[in-house]
Amino acid sequence: MSPVEVARSASEDARSICLHEYGSAPDINIYGDPNFTFPYVPTHLHLMVFELVKNSLRAVQERFMDSEKIAPPIRIIVADGLEDVTIKVSDEGGGIPRSGLPKIFTYLYSTAQNPLDEQLDDLGTANVATMAGYGYGLPISRLYARYFGGDLQVISMEGYGTDAYLHLSRLGDSQEPLP
Repeated sequence: MSPVEVARSASEDARSICLHEYGSAPDINIYGDPNFTFPYVPTHLHLMVFELVKNSLRAVQERFMDSEKIAPPIRIIVADGLEDVTIKVSDEGGGIPRSGLPKIFTYLYSTAQNPLDEQLDDLGTANVATMAGYGYGLPISRLYARYFGGDLQVISMEGYGTDAYLHLSRLGDSQEPLP
């Protein structure tokens, strides 16, 4: 599969949710060779990139929503290394305070209100596609990455933005990480 094409698809999906939720969405620029392919599970990669981009879109959108400034684009860079394929998602959404960084990979932790608490439709069910609030996007994404021999790291600069590095192992020699 092409990680650039999966990133493009995941970004389009996340951007459409942002457009629905906020009425507008920052642009997303993707850098990398679209002809580069490697063996990986496309649906897992889609979920991981989707969650990272969704977080970036929300941060940038909320930071620039009431501003006269134009929201800066989210940047996705796909790098083809010998051992890893790395996907970097960068935003200028204001970053995460250092005190909050230890919590971001905790299940059910979210800085957004839980969508189930907000509003239910006539049938008593919530809108399925939401920007944030359940608190499992980052933990599940890191779990998927690690299960296949990679990792997910988030580096933040409070007051500026966040860089997320999704490392995908391409060696094919990792053991299944069971307890």
